[in-house]
Parts: sequence; C-alpha cells; structure tokens
Amino acid sequence: MKYLSILALILTLLSCGDEVVTFKTDKERYSYLLGVEIAKPFITQAPFTKMDKEKMIEGFENPVKEAELKKYYRDLELLLGQTGKSFNEKYKEQGSFAVGKINRERFDHYFDELDAKELINSDFVKKGFSDGLNKKDAVALKGLDRKKIMASFEALMNEKYQKITAGYKAEGEAFMAANQKKPGVITTASGLQYIVLKEGKGPKPGRDARVKMSYIGMNPDGSIFDQSPLGEGISFGLNEVIPGWTEGIQLMSVGTKIRLFVPQELGYAGNPPQGANIKPYSPLIFEMELMAIEKAAAPNTALQMPDPRIQ
Repeated sequence: MKYLSILALILTLLSCGDEVVTFKTDKERYSYLLGVEIAKPFITQAPFTKMDKEKMIEGFENPVKEAELKKYYRDLELLLGQTGKSFNEKYKEQGSFAVGKINRERFDHYFDELDAKELINSDFVKKGFSDGLNKKDAVALKGLDRKKIMASFEALMNEKYQKITAGYKAEGEAFMAANQKKPGVITTASGLQYIVLKEGKGPKPGRDARVKMSYIGMNPDGSIFDQSPLGEGISFGLNEVIPGWTEGIQLMSVGTKIRLFVPQELGYAGNPPQGANIKPYSPLIFEMELMAIEKAAAPNTALQMPDPRIQ
C-alpha cells in the first residue's frame, strides 16, 4: 500500500508538470496567445527550428538586465553566424538560451515603453511561449476564437498607444516650435528646418538623383540612432528615403554640410523602424554632408515609406 501511495504521488506530480492550462479571464487568454505568437517563428522558420526549445524557455523565464544583452547577442551570433543563416551545433545550448533572453527583453521593453504591463499576465505569456514551442497550444485554445481574443487585446493596446503617442507628438511639436526660433535656423514651407554648417560649391541634386552622403541621425535628446560608416558615405536615391531627406538634400550643393531637423510628418510619423530607438511621432535630427551626385535613380512606385538608414 505504501509503495502504491508513493507511485500515485509521483504520477500526480508528473501530470501536474504537463497540465493543460485553463483560463479564468480574457487577460489570461490573450497573454497566453501572445506567448504562442512569440514562439511561432521558432517552430516554422529555419534555422530557428534546430534550437534547443527547453533552453529557449529557460531564457524567456526571467527579465533581462540591460548589461547582459551584449553577451546574449554575441552568443546568438556564435550560433547563427553574422548572416543569421548558419547553425553551429557547438553553441546550440547557449545560443538557444540567448534567443529566449533576447525575446523576453524585446517583449518587456515594448510593454514598458507603452506603460502597458498591467494589461498582461506574465505567467500566462511564459506558459504560452512554452506551449507554443512544444505545439501544445492547440489543446489549451481548443474551442476558442484566436482572432476574437487578439482583437479584444488589440483594442486595449490601441487605446494605450494613442494615449502615449499623443504625448510624444506634443513633445515633438514643442521641440520644433522652440528650435525654429534659434539663430541660424531656416524653415521651409513644409516645416523642415535646417542650419548650414558648411556651404559647398558643387551642383545641387534633383528629385530623382542618386547621391552619396555621410550622416549621423539623432533624437531630440541627442542620442544617436544611426550613422553612416566612419569616414565613408552611403549611396541612395532621393526617391528611396523619407520626405524630409528628399526635400532637404535638394537644398544642398555638393560639399555642403547641414544640420537637418525633420518634423514627424516628414519622417516616420507614428511608425518608426522596428529597433531603431526612435519614438513614434518624434522629430529627427541629422548632421549630413553631400559628398557626390552619382546618377539618376529609377522612379519609385512603392507605397511604403522606406528607411533612410540605407544598408
């Protein structure tokens, strides 16, 4: 009898570890589904499908300290290489752990930035991530409408987003209004502002020109979000970049260096590039020099506004 009791206890403990999650609130449902969505690329896209799932889950379990992030990105590069397409088995465990950590940091950063942590249940996000990787989410979500769950969550997030970004937009507009009054600042009819730092003597590019530029991109607080390689320039067509660049660069002669202040409506508005460290509706500041006019660019018919950070 004693043996049977112990066996029953062991079986009970094992089954608890594999228990199907149940939900009591909408918050728990969409938090779980968020975790499932985070896991999806790692079960559908190579080479991520080769990763150690348990190590990813372990990495995702706890918040990440900012000082640790560089190490995790290095570990990821050791696993996948610089292109992200190779897979070195030697670094499988530490690279997979790093993937979990990096995705946890991105998740936490996103909800912290929007002041929306109270909308989610982290325990259910983690459970959804684990179940998603192990393809157990279909059982937990059986009979539930995933689209409906996410629609209710998106409505809450949109409300949060509108509130936060309204503040960002007001800050940006106040910055541009104050900046316009500073000595040397020239304002165009579109609201673009610039200061000439060095006047060049070469020709000016037309709207369809292809140019070579060196630049540093900064936020209003002075933090750098992008720059051309040190001592070098990058080439691009004026029809490939944000409107503020298209207009501003046409004002420059070859050899001219300016500080360009781009209002949000001539930049990224509410959709800055992912991972670019630019707030929605933020003005952008560029110190830029026109190095050369290369050739005319082909007309651009794309509807999406491209990233000026040409690679």
